[in-house]
Amino acid sequence: YLPWSEANHSPKHHTLQESIIRVQLVPYFKGRSLHEITAKLVEDYVTQRHRGRYRCGRQTRQVKDATVNRDIACLKVLFRKATEWGMVDDSPATGLRTRKENPNPPRLLEPDEIARLIEEMPDHLSALVACAVYSGLRREELFHLRWEDVKAGELNVVSRQDHPTKNRESRRIPLCESLSEALSRHPRRLGCPYVFASPEGKAYNDVRKSLDKAALRAGIQDKIGLHQLRHAFCSHALMSGIDARTVQRWMGHKSLTTTMKYAHVSPDHEKAAIQRLRYESRHQVGTGTDSQ
Repeated sequence: YLPWSEANHSPKHHTLQESIIRVQLVPYFKGRSLHEITAKLVEDYVTQRHRGRYRCGRQTRQVKDATVNRDIACLKVLFRKATEWGMVDDSPATGLRTRKENPNPPRLLEPDEIARLIEEMPDHLSALVACAVYSGLRREELFHLRWEDVKAGELNVVSRQDHPTKNRESRRIPLCESLSEALSRHPRRLGCPYVFASPEGKAYNDVRKSLDKAALRAGIQDKIGLHQLRHAFCSHALMSGIDARTVQRWMGHKSLTTTMKYAHVSPDHEKAAIQRLRYESRHQVGTGTDSQ
């Protein structure tokens, strides 16, 4: 069995990598020792995956380049660990090249859509959506936010040993008035440390059904995900004039480039912005005396 390392991976990463290993790699390479897995065999696997299809409802679709790239990344990690542990001399995955992925950013929700979505969410989840769009927290950060992390006008995103942040660093985000009001109205569950918890007092692990139903009631035809709300926070924060470095810090990004990839500009914002562009001579903008 191929080696698996838990070092420097988030819980979400664990789930993704383990799924790739169990569903794709193990069936293909089953029965072979590490020394029998050659570069040619690995390349054949990648070729087969590129040509593969998967079922989506009643339709079958072509496997995306991004999906195959995740497989390649997983293979490289596994064989790198096998090399470090002395199980093989060289990795047959070293020469694998990833394919260029076509960017497919989610549609940017407009401010009125976000307001309607919050209004249509069930009472016990409206503050969760407000927290997503007013702080940009990641999915796991939202689900494991604790009441002790909300204090002194700030929301503290704490990287804990059992639930670390993606980059394993803590950060602080100031609370705006709208989010403060939403949290003040949000009920607390006795004996539960989490801000957003199930009736049993456990942290949520999925709210997609509630989001989809609320989106329909709000007149939003697209399916809405928590990551899309994080995108909305980043984009609208930048469009409101907040400097990119500040948004980067709030988002918890290591690189400003990542922050700018998240940012999507609303068409209405672009139309308004272009109107501020002016090329005027001093004669046009000067006083009557100057123009004479």
